[in-house]
Amino acid sequence: MKKLFFLTLLISVFSYTYTQLRFPTDDPSGKVAFKKTSTVILPRSEMYKRTKNWLLYQYATSKFEDYFNISKKGKPVYLAEDARMRSISGKYGFYVMYPVEDLSGLNMEQTFVMYTLTVNFKDSAFESKVSDLKCFTTNTSRNGMRPPQFDLETYNSVQLNRLDHVQQYIIPQVMNSVRKIHEDLYRNIRYGNLTSE
Repeated sequence: MKKLFFLTLLISVFSYTYTQLRFPTDDPSGKVAFKKTSTVILPRSEMYKRTKNWLLYQYATSKFEDYFNISKKGKPVYLAEDARMRSISGKYGFYVMYPVEDLSGLNMEQTFVMYTLTVNFKDSAFESKVSDLKCFTTNTSRNGMRPPQFDLETYNSVQLNRLDHVQQYIIPQVMNSVRKIHEDLYRNIRYGNLTSE
């Protein structure tokens, strides 16, 4: 009977640790990165132009400039262009919200996640990569015990990854936001500028 109990306990512990959500990491660096390769039957120059228009639109409609001052004379500082139209990258962000303390939903916390989106172009294909994810939060959380800025990889640590709000709110929201970034970019490249010129 003891053997059966220990075997059941071992299986349940193994399955619990195995099924926990984690962010994907780039093996050499250990940093969180999300890559997606898509095929679009367009010349590289047209894909580049459509991506640049989309990035500028994303920047113009975001409220993040109010907090991070990422423009100079109205132009994004973190928009890096390649003269040969092989790649383009920019820094943007999204918010995640989750309940704190008792998980009742009465006290919510908002964290801003800034990321770098890099798009590499080839004829008829492009690769988009979301990387360099940094979290910005208030100093007041948990009596100032958590720093106001930290890397997203922190949520993969053993101490934080097992917490309910990380498993139920943070990881799913980040994964959904990244999925939407890739989908919006693909749609814009494939069908043209769906926002405005």
